[in-house]
Amino acid sequence: MKRYPAQDLEPAVRDPKKLRLTAFILIGIMVVGAVLILTAYNRDAARTAEDDRPAITGRLNKNFKVWRQDESEAGLLDLRGDVFVIVPVVFSQPESWDATRGVLLELSERYESRDDLHIVCVTQDPENEPPTRLAEEAEKLGAELPQWWLAGSREESVHKYFKNVLKANTMAHRENGKMIYDASLVVIDRDRHIRQPTVRAKKASGKELNYRNRVTFDFEGAAEWDVQGRSEGLEKSNLETMKELLFGMIDELLAQPVTPD
Repeated sequence: MKRYPAQDLEPAVRDPKKLRLTAFILIGIMVVGAVLILTAYNRDAARTAEDDRPAITGRLNKNFKVWRQDESEAGLLDLRGDVFVIVPVVFSQPESWDATRGVLLELSERYESRDDLHIVCVTQDPENEPPTRLAEEAEKLGAELPQWWLAGSREESVHKYFKNVLKANTMAHRENGKMIYDASLVVIDRDRHIRQPTVRAKKASGKELNYRNRVTFDFEGAAEWDVQGRSEGLEKSNLETMKELLFGMIDELLAQPVTPD
């Protein structure tokens, strides 16, 4: 192979016209791509804004074992195929779930003829609320199996389950002799999905905005907002509005069949 001295080599000559053409082509491709992405995004945003179905935020995959008011053992996945609500409670602190309790009593009465809707109240203080205490509270509430479970599990397990699986805002803990916990109700559909309602966000004028907002069923918070007079833009109280949202969502989930595996 013949070699040439470096000084005899000539640098490649680039054609400025070709370089400009290549640059214009690349810019054109980028602009078209950006337009296509923006169009797809806007279409998806519009579709999402019109979709008022309850959002799926997780799924129950492991069977969380509990004891119930009749001292029997069961697991939450025993309810798969049905719709159920899971509610954290502390029976020795009735004020911590006062508004929620009223909603649960209405829920029980509203769906008393259905065998595919269940209420599962799980004590956050199982060390001090064993099955005998659960039986006493069940009698007070009129909570009867199989519709209404009053349940407990090991304290460490139940606290982690609500925080890690059910996405509670607060890890339950004891503070100054009281249990501090997130009392929000959680809805599970027939396919074991954790569901949250979605509502259109509104301006103060009442005009709907083009995005949805997920709502947590925090009835204690709703009742507190009502006491503070924070019900701007609502025809009814926060508590009543949230309750109607819950009942409407449950009606919708009960109407849906189990998805085949």
